[in-house]
Amino acid sequence: MNTKNKTEERMKRIVRAIGTQALPRCELIADLGLRQESRRNFYTNYLHPAIEKGYVRLTRPDSLSSPEQAYKLTKMGLEYLEKIRQDEEISKKEQADA
Repeated sequence: MNTKNKTEERMKRIVRAIGTQALPRCELIADLGLRQESRRNFYTNYLHPAIEKGYVRLTRPDSLSSPEQAYKLTKMGLEYLEKIRQDEEISKKEQADA
């Protein structure tokens, strides 16, 4: 899998994991199936790219190290989640018809 595909798959994973709720870092890492020790990997490969793309926002942007910090999808992130779900439905139908 090339880098572009890996990044896209990670975007899908983090957007699906957050869904319509706000999740703290530890829950999000667990939902992604990552180890708590791999925080740097989480920030570098998942969180920062999702924030840069405009899919994810911090619930407490003025307090980055707050123990109550959580992550939530932006409007663009919710639209992307809907697109992912629609694409998955189409794929399921195509597989069922095959």
